[in-house]
Amino acid sequence: MLLGTACAAAVVAGHARAAEAPAAIEEVIVTAQKRSENVQNVPISVVALGGETLAKTGVTNVDALQRFAPGLTVANVGSGFVSYTYLRGAGTNQFDSGSDPSVAYFLDEVYLGGSAGLQVDLFDIDRVEVLKGPQGTLFGRNAAAGAISITTRRPSPNAAGDFSAEIGNFNAQTLRGSVTGPLGNGFAYRLSAGYKHRDAFTENLAPTGSDPGTVKSFGVRGQLEWRGEKATFLLSGDMLKADNGMNAQFISSAAKNGQLSAAAIAALPPGESFYAHFYNVDGFERQDVASLTGRLEWETPLGQLTSITALRSNHYKRLQDQDGTIAAATAWNSREVARTFSEEVRLTGDRGPLNWIAGIYYYDAEIDQTHIFEHGPAFPVVALQNVSRVDISQINTRSYAAFGQATYHFTDRLDLTVGARYTHDKKSDDRSVKTNLPVYFVSASDSWQSFDPAVTLQYQATDTLMAYASYRRGYKSGGFQTLFPANATVAATPFLPERVNSYELGVKSQWFDRRLLANAALFRADIENQQILRVTAPGLTTIDNAGATRTDGADLSFIAKPVSALRLSADMTFQNAKFVRYQNGAVSLAGFHQLRSPDFMGAYSAEYEISLADQASVTLRADYTYRSRAFFDNLNSELPGLYQPGFGLLNARISYAPARASWRVSAWGRNLGDEKYYRNIAVGGVTGVATPGDPLTYGLGLDLNW
Repeated sequence: MLLGTACAAAVVAGHARAAEAPAAIEEVIVTAQKRSENVQNVPISVVALGGETLAKTGVTNVDALQRFAPGLTVANVGSGFVSYTYLRGAGTNQFDSGSDPSVAYFLDEVYLGGSAGLQVDLFDIDRVEVLKGPQGTLFGRNAAAGAISITTRRPSPNAAGDFSAEIGNFNAQTLRGSVTGPLGNGFAYRLSAGYKHRDAFTENLAPTGSDPGTVKSFGVRGQLEWRGEKATFLLSGDMLKADNGMNAQFISSAAKNGQLSAAAIAALPPGESFYAHFYNVDGFERQDVASLTGRLEWETPLGQLTSITALRSNHYKRLQDQDGTIAAATAWNSREVARTFSEEVRLTGDRGPLNWIAGIYYYDAEIDQTHIFEHGPAFPVVALQNVSRVDISQINTRSYAAFGQATYHFTDRLDLTVGARYTHDKKSDDRSVKTNLPVYFVSASDSWQSFDPAVTLQYQATDTLMAYASYRRGYKSGGFQTLFPANATVAATPFLPERVNSYELGVKSQWFDRRLLANAALFRADIENQQILRVTAPGLTTIDNAGATRTDGADLSFIAKPVSALRLSADMTFQNAKFVRYQNGAVSLAGFHQLRSPDFMGAYSAEYEISLADQASVTLRADYTYRSRAFFDNLNSELPGLYQPGFGLLNARISYAPARASWRVSAWGRNLGDEKYYRNIAVGGVTGVATPGDPLTYGLGLDLNW
């Protein structure tokens, strides 16, 4: 389909101009190894998206990154209250703050902690890098299975600015802009802001109450940078305020007894469809985030010293129709206040054939949570009908780490990199739980430590062909049980740390004067004691450690530029992620698929630029992503509404830019096939509660630069 689109574009372009000589594919510079280098020279599987690509593809939050990074699955619930992120079969399906993510998020190298609000708005972004596999020797906070690193644009000594606006169906409105310039005496500034609004695409059929799924957020970022002869200091502050509708979830399975009583099921009204349901709760999701970061870069005789000091607060409130029906079964009211402080100091240097980086890291987090489940007369467990369950906890985390790696260049073509990380984590949980049983109180704490090595051998066979082999070990600390543990003993018993052993063989190559890039990687990830949440009964969940999980797979990436105006790309991940050992009571789940880990994921794009007679240009772009089936429970249920069958999404964009002008107009469409798919499914027995994916959306955009 994409090749056909490109060919059609070429026919149209033939009337406007003669074919041009091919041009080389542009270099992509990343900082995956804490230094700027061509992505083709980095011995890591990394997907890098620049700010221009993010703008052209309509990526405004991290949920959309999975369209361009096969192997990555991000299932956000609502506006970001929960972000189930999986990479190469490793991930986290917990939704509380008692556990850490397997895939870590970083904004300007600052770790984003807490369970709420990971769906940060992406505005004024320089690039996003998706790094696959453990990254503990390079990042301050541990990244057991991978990292998503978001880098914002920094101030410039030259005055400049940009502005973009989009409108679309469902009354969608997006505004983004930034200005930067000098202030004198070595100072420069940058101010940027972003605003999003969209009406719901899911209708509440009840006579009262709002439609769920509305989006409204505003964010602003300010930066002040001083540049001296040998030192640079950057002070950054940002805030985000969101006032969104509740998650538009609904019961997706034929069986509803996991959420409703028999009488409530019999009384459900007819007339619902995929995007239209009856809700009895008028819910919301509200978020206030603020952060302050100081970054010092200082050239010393020993090397470049970098210090990153960060404060971050995240306030979140949520009211949710948890059963997703008109019945009075469950309303979930929650609040979270997270305050984090982190300090990272690292030193990088070069001494002849040796390049090295060494760092220390400190992280302190205090997260207060309150969760209230209001169970009405329609709840299926009679003993919990008309009962309010309250879970209040304060979780404190302190983490210390030392990390680093060194690369020795044996020859101009052969490099050996050896790294290691030592981590010490301590967590405490002060908790009170009120159910239909007497209130119980828990004050528990535990600590864990880990030493995780890494080694990479890299060989530059030719100037255009590089091969590498690596072993890296990842670690994720243990934690405390999720919401409403069955009793005080369960609440006080921590689950064990999770460990990942990752092996990778890769090759990165360039062909035909850099008109074709072809990269491939074979990987294996062995996960010991994987932390997995199970729904054990209506309203009850437990986190336990799967015995062992293994993922075998391959990443393939191709970028081709057969003529200067045409750019084609294909990124694919083939993987087999399964439990090797997992005993669920008397049932062995060995051989069952890992959650949210499709066997195949592919992302394809074609872009063609047509030069018109007056030197204006028209750019045609199409993106297509496909994912094979994905499971959302450990038993791999394939009943309708309990799993996601394979599906594909087609997006397209056409842009016009006049000659020598600083503006561009575009028309775009996403999910052009109006594919109906699930963003996430919470499975309890034979009942599934699903969040629908976005339907067909379309609109117009304007971009200005000066």
